Amino acid sequence: MPKALLVVGIHREERAFGEAVASGLDPALFDVLVIPDGLSGQHPRPDQRFHYGMLHRELYHQLLPHVAGRYPLLVDLHTGVDEHGLCIDLFCQQPDKLQGLPAVLDSMAESELPSAEVRVVHLLKGKAGMAGGLVAETVIPAEIWCNRRFLYLGVEVFLAARGEGTAQEQGFTRQFLSGLVSSLRIGA
Repeated sequence: MPKALLVVGIHREERAFGEAVASGLDPALFDVLVIPDGLSGQHPRPDQRFHYGMLHRELYHQLLPHVAGRYPLLVDLHTGVDEHGLCIDLFCQQPDKLQGLPAVLDSMAESELPSAEVRVVHLLKGKAGMAGGLVAETVIPAEIWCNRRFLYLGVEVFLAARGEGTAQEQGFTRQFLSGLVSSLRIGA
């Protein structure tokens, strides 16, 4: 089975959680790329938006030589905060590739890890195809999330608090990512 490339640290505040999750992943399923000097995940002031947007785009463009032609899947791990509990948003331009997701969640329900709501968000260019389901536009360059050479999965894990997350949040995310990547069967 081909490996996925997991990217952590695009936003520096998210790196500790990403590294903690990555430390327990199966190296047969994942290679990990840690961004040592990511951008702040805080929204920039109005006078900083142009510069921040340029840096954000360029940081993502630097991923292309790491993934294109080497990996069939790029997993871009991020965090948010939801004091109501663990939940995950999956961002993908080809949600039809996620047909194995229900089986992954069913198998995880039998574990001792906490449960979490998982939503699939369809990434779109412009307003095309916005007729149902959760859809979003993104500031991530289309060369990353809409690339024929690999599948992009943005994974936003909402934690109870900022930081590296709890052992349960890390464990759930590890099991979720491993199950999801195993279910995709892409590039085989």
